[in-house]
Amino acid sequence: MSTERKARLAFIGAGGFATASIYPQVPLVPSIDLVAVCDLDREKAERNARNYGAGAVYTDLEEMLDREKPDGVFCIGSAPQQYELAPYVLRRGIPVYVEKPSAVTSAQARELAELAEAHGTWGQVGFMKRFADVYRMAKEILARPEFGPVHMVKVKFAQGPYPQLWGIDSARRAMLIGQLCHVFDLARFFGGDVEHLSALYHEATPTQFAYLATVQYRSGAIGYFDFNSLECKSAFRDIVEELQVVGLETHLVCRDMLTLDWQPREDWTTAVPRAGRYLQSFQPAWTGVIRSQMTFGYHGEVEHFAKRILGEAEGGPDLWDSYRSLQLGEAVYESAHDGGKRVPIEE
Repeated sequence: MSTERKARLAFIGAGGFATASIYPQVPLVPSIDLVAVCDLDREKAERNARNYGAGAVYTDLEEMLDREKPDGVFCIGSAPQQYELAPYVLRRGIPVYVEKPSAVTSAQARELAELAEAHGTWGQVGFMKRFADVYRMAKEILARPEFGPVHMVKVKFAQGPYPQLWGIDSARRAMLIGQLCHVFDLARFFGGDVEHLSALYHEATPTQFAYLATVQYRSGAIGYFDFNSLECKSAFRDIVEELQVVGLETHLVCRDMLTLDWQPREDWTTAVPRAGRYLQSFQPAWTGVIRSQMTFGYHGEVEHFAKRILGEAEGGPDLWDSYRSLQLGEAVYESAHDGGKRVPIEE
């Protein structure tokens, strides 16, 4: 029998997203001991406890925390629910995992980050793109001396009509909060913090619109954000996602969280120097994509949460990253709906 220490983790929430994307990772991480599941709907809690090996079921989160004394807690629901429930965990000094975004506004997200620090703990936020295969590859390439300094970071995200959700006053604001927070974090992951931005807005219908922003990163690099719900027909089906990072005489492009093309500074053949670009490419095989929750980062983020609790990992997307991401969304909205003015991003 293994004597390896495990992270005793509990779950608050047994809804659709958590059940489809997060719970299935738990049995795949040997260092996790799922001790309990809590949901107001007892049937859902019992189902997930049974399917994923939890030892106990609760409908009262404080009772669960009192009895189980977990090392960490997954608290997964809508952003308003997480903002309401995560403090119960943080005030006990217990690390919490919440989905992106941690709250609906940057002010609320900052409250959670400060609450964690005040109680000597931390929170991880589900920015799973940081753990996706192609973005991990991109990070590894950028760390090589031959790539050199980053000069531009450009991101694009497009989908179909975006719904109004969480009581937010419009779809055009909701998309910046509920969806594009992911992409803002991706931009920061590769470009660092943003110093200022200027944005434009165009609307075809209340759910089909576009934002375009020029960005100055604190590092001195520049870039842009291209976000729209115009070019795709289905809201969450035919999504387009692209990240381009440009160095000097080198660049890489990640597309749709699946492929990566890198043009190194040095050509890998000298046979036809007149012919054009020489790219190194990654395209996953179906045997890789079939394990999509690993390909797209869900497994990696769950594993990282457990490892950080056990002292085997550091850093990762945290509550402050959620705050910074929401800051960018609010700045884009402010600029785009106020004549494209330059909006500085508070440090």
